[in-house]
Amino acid sequence: MDLKIKANTLEVTNFLKGISRRQSKAIKTSLNRVSNMAVLMITKRTQSGKLPDGGSFEPYTKKTREMRQDRGRQVGFVDLTDTGKMFRSLDFRVGGNKSSLFFSNQERAKIAFRHDFFGVGRKKVKRPFFAIGRTEEEKIVEEFNKFYFKEMRI
Repeated sequence: MDLKIKANTLEVTNFLKGISRRQSKAIKTSLNRVSNMAVLMITKRTQSGKLPDGGSFEPYTKKTREMRQDRGRQVGFVDLTDTGKMFRSLDFRVGGNKSSLFFSNQERAKIAFRHDFFGVGRKKVKRPFFAIGRTEEEKIVEEFNKFYFKEMRI
């Protein structure tokens, strides 16, 4: 038996380059979609008073509740929303094969950092919200895979 293989190395090389380009585009598109999804998850979860892995934030102090009520803000639960500027400045940047969430406004970033790490008020109450919970992470990975495989046509 005689077996002859004819391969055009130029075609094979171009085919592999095409896959590589499509993969880069698919990763970028998928990261953009899930990063936007993560921003929305953080915002929606926090504004409904929930911690990243379940539970609720420590309640506002009596003085804070009174001040918020005077300004017409809700006081039923902690939502870390006063003017809305902090969550409007929450954004993401995709570079290479990774994505970073950040606050585009430096002043709002400082406020978020205080809530997340140092604590606010006299008792330095920490309300960590700028994180992705386990269940959210699973959803993000699932969505990334779905978008990626759809883009790659696999």
